[in-house]
Amino acid sequence: MAESRKPISRLSLFAKNRIVNLKLRGFKIKDIKSKLSIEDGIEVTRHGISRFISRNRETGTLADRPKSGRKTILHREHLDIIDQEVERDGEVTAAELKKLVFQRCGVDISVSSIQRIRHKLGWRLQGTKYCQLVKETNKPKRLKFCLNCVRSNESFSDVIFTDESTVKMVSGLGRSFRKIGQPRRLHAVPKHPYSVHVWAGISRKGATTISIFTGRMNSIFYQRILERHLLPFIRKKYPNTHRLWQDNDPKHVSKSTRAWMALNRVNHWETPPESPDINPIENMWAGLKYHLKKYVKPRTKEQLVNGIKQYWKTVTPDLCNRHINHEYKVMPGVILRNGAASGF
Repeated sequence: MAESRKPISRLSLFAKNRIVNLKLRGFKIKDIKSKLSIEDGIEVTRHGISRFISRNRETGTLADRPKSGRKTILHREHLDIIDQEVERDGEVTAAELKKLVFQRCGVDISVSSIQRIRHKLGWRLQGTKYCQLVKETNKPKRLKFCLNCVRSNESFSDVIFTDESTVKMVSGLGRSFRKIGQPRRLHAVPKHPYSVHVWAGISRKGATTISIFTGRMNSIFYQRILERHLLPFIRKKYPNTHRLWQDNDPKHVSKSTRAWMALNRVNHWETPPESPDINPIENMWAGLKYHLKKYVKPRTKEQLVNGIKQYWKTVTPDLCNRHINHEYKVMPGVILRNGAASGF
């Protein structure tokens, strides 16, 4: 026996057109109901068909009648107040917007109405995205640097992107599945997790060896790292020409380090300050930390260090190039924002 279908409560545009066409062809209401059911799989009552035909005869359109309901007490000026305030303060609550509209216009609106209006204005709540802080004085420097790279079709073919980062002994991504009704899984985190520092460089021809160390770095220590990890890479991969990319940390640009670079013929390419977003090795560090949290889940110092070394063995020239090609997305973003953080 065929399963009976429940009549629809609202006619679709297709169903309305079918009813009008069948009526024009002389079919009676009961025949229209039968054809809709058999040929189109649309279940509708004879009363519903009759009401639609009467409404169509009166209005001459397929549209539904205008809905009755409370008239809104909000006008364009109220919507503008809400829109401008959310634009100014992206963290403003619906309760605060309700209070603001009442203070300025004397109109009392419910919080749920404010939420609905805010949604209709196109505002959606989502997590904010990290970006570095850029001082106003450094924005023109970033803008000029990126403009020069874009206009000259910079390929970064001889650039060695270097930086250091801190890696903490953290396991797990901070999220996991649980079945409905089960409590949230607990993830124990040490109050002061063990950490190490890493330094490395990437280029179109691959990556340097990685330095893993603890303690504070000064200019002399930094020069020893460059001597051990950068110079052999330059001699092997870039014997003719190269450019070293590093940030403007004091130990990187101190007189002692500059003198060491001049003595060892290291060509430092000066880059704008506060610009980690245009150094592609930052994405490599993000990949390293994800690998440790997702797959290694270190519990000891040895596991942390071995996990770092294990990941660095997987860093190929192809992976380096994928990160470096990200520059072609980041630099136009910096230009678009007049030197502010790109958001990438």
